[in-house]
Amino acid sequence: MLVHSMQKTNSKPLPNPKPKPKPKPKPNHISGWFSPCFRPYRIPKSSNYHMVSVSTRKFSHWTWWTCAAIGSTIYTVGKYIYGGISSRVFFLDCRSHTWHEAPSIQMTPKYPLMSVIDGKIYVVEGLNVPDSSDSMKVFDLKKQIWEHLPCPRAEIFGKSYILRSLAIDGKLYLFGDKNMVYKVDENKWDVVGLETRVSWAFSDFSCVIDNIMYNYILSRKLQWYDSKGILWRDLKGLEELPKMPKSCTRVRMVNHGGKIALLWDKKVRGFDSNEKNIWCAVFAVERRSEQEVYGKLEWCEVVLKVPKSCCLLEFLAVDV
Repeated sequence: MLVHSMQKTNSKPLPNPKPKPKPKPKPNHISGWFSPCFRPYRIPKSSNYHMVSVSTRKFSHWTWWTCAAIGSTIYTVGKYIYGGISSRVFFLDCRSHTWHEAPSIQMTPKYPLMSVIDGKIYVVEGLNVPDSSDSMKVFDLKKQIWEHLPCPRAEIFGKSYILRSLAIDGKLYLFGDKNMVYKVDENKWDVVGLETRVSWAFSDFSCVIDNIMYNYILSRKLQWYDSKGILWRDLKGLEELPKMPKSCTRVRMVNHGGKIALLWDKKVRGFDSNEKNIWCAVFAVERRSEQEVYGKLEWCEVVLKVPKSCCLLEFLAVDV
């Protein structure tokens, strides 16, 4: 956020005025990892936890990009604002806060979707899948190479689109107008029917912990997916959690070291208030039976105050 300072001066001009310094360029909202509104604005004094900005080396801008966190790094694939679609891949070292370039993906995805299974990144082209020859690539982190993974989606369904990819229990699910699952250990593809209700969860406000998917829904509830019963069940034990937003689009959820971390925004009270608070809550989860999973709230506080024009986009957890 830019802060302009003003200083009183004499009304008479100075005899030898110094040349005016050139104005500093305004920061671009995608030149760093955080949006300008998340640069230090106001942190509540009573909070024990703070959201702070981290300056990183600038890199080329993306109009569409998707991210995946592995260990202490964040990989991103997307396309440029200038120069059309690109196959270049970058990753952020969260320990040194520097961007680096990884081997190119050997395809030019317009709307890439990323998932991580056993130290490998699976990238599939979202929306339209023209054919099966280049629909999916796999990046081996140890070998630092991209490999092709044949996908029979186009052969089985013809022209189709993908809205989301999901990695859970060693399997890669592709959800769209038609659904498929890739079983990594068996190197086998299967068609998934409507009985898999896990497709109802969206990536921004859901996460997977110990092969159990958790999701935030419109009724201000957190639920977990019972794969045996093929249904969603309410997560119990979170009565101390503050009242959450009605809209799930204002909530972000992530697996934070085996615990659930929630991030959401809430407008500051006041008729003419132009600010809102960013809340964060962390709680552990425990499965007590086949039909019951409980959450234990560890802490929940306001971590930052921002202008009301700000919105939450990406929320990733890394090990540093």
